[in-house]
Amino acid sequence: MLQHGTEMARRPDPRDLRLHFDGPMAAGHLLPAEILVTAVQQVQRIVHLLAKEHRGEPAGKRLTVSADIRARFGLVCRLPAAGGYELPVSIGAPSCAEDHEIVAVAERFQVVSRSLADIHAFEHLVSDAQYRRWLVDAYKAIQPPPHLDLELTVEDGQGNAILHGSRVQDVPSHGPEADTRYPTERGRVVGTLVRMEFAKQSIALAHRGARVLAATYTAEVEPALLSHPRRLIQVRGDVCYDVAGEPVSIADIDEVAEVDESPMEVEEIVCGNVRYVANTPLRFDVAFDQADALYDLRGPFGILLSAASREELAEALEAELNLLLADYAEGDPAHMASDARRLRDQIRHRFGLR
Repeated sequence: MLQHGTEMARRPDPRDLRLHFDGPMAAGHLLPAEILVTAVQQVQRIVHLLAKEHRGEPAGKRLTVSADIRARFGLVCRLPAAGGYELPVSIGAPSCAEDHEIVAVAERFQVVSRSLADIHAFEHLVSDAQYRRWLVDAYKAIQPPPHLDLELTVEDGQGNAILHGSRVQDVPSHGPEADTRYPTERGRVVGTLVRMEFAKQSIALAHRGARVLAATYTAEVEPALLSHPRRLIQVRGDVCYDVAGEPVSIADIDEVAEVDESPMEVEEIVCGNVRYVANTPLRFDVAFDQADALYDLRGPFGILLSAASREELAEALEAELNLLLADYAEGDPAHMASDARRLRDQIRHRFGLR
């Protein structure tokens, strides 16, 4: 609680939350680690969903979260309160207090969480049916199983409840507008090739090490499939998704690529009519996130990008470097904030500009 001097006058930070567990087990200072981890993971999932929605990203058939959103809107856990089981968390790092986008998403988290007490208010606030389904599923997953006789209340930084577990359970998971048919869309799926049937032009793909998906392919990609037995590959085709956004089957695969996490290097780039040559190659680390089926890239100048394929990642990196060179390296420092001027100096130094 806020108690002294300037702390009382400080405006409450909407990024601050508390996960408060009630029940006999919590009163005895016992809480299964799995319950705590699940609660934090689901709150994080909700924040990611609201960040995507805030940016106007379409929901699509399956949930993917870019590296930028994961890094920028990550939860930070603080020390638990003494005398009970209450875990303080914050949306974003302490240094992000002035980040208006993070603050806006944090405020929306509180508004949306409170609206679950009135399903009509919730539907009005979250107009996209797919986002609603994902959010409700995540809110319900926060709560411990009934047999544990525990209830989680999410509070703001001042201890005011913004979400009661008992209210969430009454919210329907799928509204009347939900389409329970299996939708199909062009997309990419990652898995390990475990079986091929040449006569049927079909394969079996082990997805995330467990679910095995049936898939058909076009004749043009058969050589690529044969060259990647038992390897992690990314295929593109007509993907059939279940209502949870998980792939069920794939038809007409026309692109096959082995998952490649090797770094990307840039020695030069052409921006406008100017050729910029780095004094040492720019190295960008690449990692593949199997859960979201996205390539993540990070490297110099704070660049953090995500894309569905390495080709798209390379295109996004080229576009980002062009933007940095045009807006910062060649920009007027007199009209830049101090952080922008530092970035400008870094870029110009790396490309040998005076």
